Amino acid sequence: MALRKLEKPSVDQIIDRGGEVSSEKSNEKVWINFTLRIPKSLLDRIDIQLENRIGLSKTAWILEAIQEKLIMDQE
Repeated sequence: MALRKLEKPSVDQIIDRGGEVSSEKSNEKVWINFTLRIPKSLLDRIDIQLENRIGLSKTAWILEAIQEKLIMDQE
């Protein structure tokens, strides 16, 4: 069996192959960052709730609370 030398593609060949544009991917979740300002007293209450929860961040807890509120409002 003979071996053949692989040709390296040129830059133009690579560019011409193209690729997916990230905005065309429809199955990905879209996340938006924003700043949330809350009173310190409310944050202190959240911290108290999180003291007994292992592995749950404030962000995850707040997202969970928002989701619960949205579900309750649908009913």
